[in-house]
Amino acid sequence: MPALPLADAHAHLDMPEYTTDQPQIIQQAQEAGVGLIINVGISVKNSHEVLATARRYPWIYATAGVHPHGANHVSPEALAAVALLLSDPKVVALGEIGLDFYRRRAPEDVQEQVFRQFLDLAVSLGKPVVIHTRDAADRTLAILRDFRQRLTGGVMHCFSGTYDEAVAFLDLGLDISFSGVLTYPNAKPLHDAARRLPLDRLLIETDAPYLSPQPRRGQRNEPAFVRFTAQTLADLRGQPLAVIAAQTWDNTCRVFGIHSEGH
Repeated sequence: MPALPLADAHAHLDMPEYTTDQPQIIQQAQEAGVGLIINVGISVKNSHEVLATARRYPWIYATAGVHPHGANHVSPEALAAVALLLSDPKVVALGEIGLDFYRRRAPEDVQEQVFRQFLDLAVSLGKPVVIHTRDAADRTLAILRDFRQRLTGGVMHCFSGTYDEAVAFLDLGLDISFSGVLTYPNAKPLHDAARRLPLDRLLIETDAPYLSPQPRRGQRNEPAFVRFTAQTLADLRGQPLAVIAAQTWDNTCRVFGIHSEGH
């Protein structure tokens, strides 16, 4: 294990962007000090794929879920398939799920109905959730408040809102995960949140292959680049990188119920 291990709390290693070189991308992550990756499912088919990848590497874990873009296709059979995947010990959370009112690839009411169905499933199985929200923070909060005290924690993935929104999610028992967006110079409200939020409730992620950090803008993102987000978080908070790496590692293990000696 590297002396300064980093945890990537959200990556998509089974996207088409990695079809030709996934093993090399994973090796580059290890060489960059990444010792833990949460490989996130976005459909039933993709959730099977991310689990297959996780099984090949002891330090990669999977999630199972359906992204809100696919809400139109969530049937009782799809819910049952996700539930079955969640019984696998390498599947550590239900997600990503949530609301996306930016692209609206499914009607808002359908997204909300499916989101509630998945939250019910997470409660029944005692699994944490990985939540996507875009242009829908108010509705996401309103739905999550209906599940207050019942969820087994989880993550607001790729958080890009304000400090006040972050605190509202924290109050519901969810942790905040920062992506490469944190490294963007114009992300001032996000910088403010990163400075002020409690470090023991923060995670870092890449959302690879998407959202490359500032030093790699325009390139395909990869888990190795999580170090740029870690360094930005350290700089914003005036804390050593080693402190940020260790605490976000511990937070990732706590949220996802992973027992790992990272440092």
